[in-house]
Amino acid sequence: MNADDRILLLDLENLGTVRLRPRPLRARLETLLAAAGELHHAVAAYALPTGEDADPLASLLVELRIAPLRVPPGTDAAELALLAHARHVHAEGGRNFLVGSADGRFAELAGLGRVELLVWDGQPVATRLVDVAHQVHRIARPTGTPTDESTGQDESDTGDAQAVPAPAAETGPGGAVMARFLAGVATGVGIAVGHRLLDILFPRGKR
Repeated sequence: MNADDRILLLDLENLGTVRLRPRPLRARLETLLAAAGELHHAVAAYALPTGEDADPLASLLVELRIAPLRVPPGTDAAELALLAHARHVHAEGGRNFLVGSADGRFAELAGLGRVELLVWDGQPVATRLVDVAHQVHRIARPTGTPTDESTGQDESDTGDAQAVPAPAAETGPGGAVMARFLAGVATGVGIAVGHRLLDILFPRGKR
């Protein structure tokens, strides 16, 4: 994996996409991917209620070439899974992280490389995350999709969140959403999916 490869980490709960109906959900995900530009790969973490076996979100994510990373319900579960995946990427040589979240936990990525944020217009962002971000991309929600009822901030971040002014025209380079990605991803549970994803994307013999 090259140091300049860009990895997209999507915290779907923070972005307010998990509970949307299929059509607005697809619209939001496609908007995020278009704004991200060319990527090495994308991973989305989310939780569903315990005992709920049906996971239509995973099918949609795979269709959009986003690796689904379903985690058990719990405080910061999605964030921790994405951070674990980021550390695995860093161990493989990755140094560029595009983060779809406003949660301050992702400030930890500053120790792994370059951090860019992909958040909705008007969404409060934790100050400590803004402080380490090299760039903040403000994205307009697709027309017709509802405004989030909450920002998805944890309690430690709600007090120092700030609305960052939108920079002018910050869409990623190129028109391709991804250069390469695995053809199919089986629905997984836990961070093992992230590790398996990296093994498929760049096997040891080709690194």
